[in-house]
Amino acid sequence: MKGASDVERRAAALREAFDASFASPRVALTREVEDLLAIRVGGDGYALRLRDLVGVVARPTVAPVPTAAPGALGVAGVRGELVAVFSLSAFLGYGDEPDAATWLALCGGEPPIALCFPELEGFLRLPRAALHAEGPRPEARAFLTEVATTEAGARPVVALPRIVATIRDRGRRSRPS
Repeated sequence: MKGASDVERRAAALREAFDASFASPRVALTREVEDLLAIRVGGDGYALRLRDLVGVVARPTVAPVPTAAPGALGVAGVRGELVAVFSLSAFLGYGDEPDAATWLALCGGEPPIALCFPELEGFLRLPRAALHAEGPRPEARAFLTEVATTEAGARPVVALPRIVATIRDRGRRSRPS
């Protein structure tokens, strides 16, 4: 188990990398590179597109709520707002890891949604050519549509907008008419 100092070091390094990303001209960056967060879920490496996130929160307090929604873990208070928290592990086919909610990936929209994951490895800036489309995937891996090739090996890219759309669609279908 990693100590709080490790989480704080990673959060500080992520903040520095994020701030440094604004030093380069935006036009050149949007055409040539993709900024990603390297994470681990179920011991496997994945990547999240930075442009799909509105923030990342370390060590959240997630309050469980009674729900039958698949992957729902509860709610967390983030920046004075309640955010529904879902397990990224569940969407990637690992099942829920409620004890591993070390990080929250905040996804935009109304109402806000957060996906929790256990380990943040760092920031990646890759040429767009390093991302390749994936072929059809089994349903449990339907949220992985690309693979990023890094120096450390291949890393599936999680399609966060697809997960958020699935959560919202399930919510609409489960509301009483």
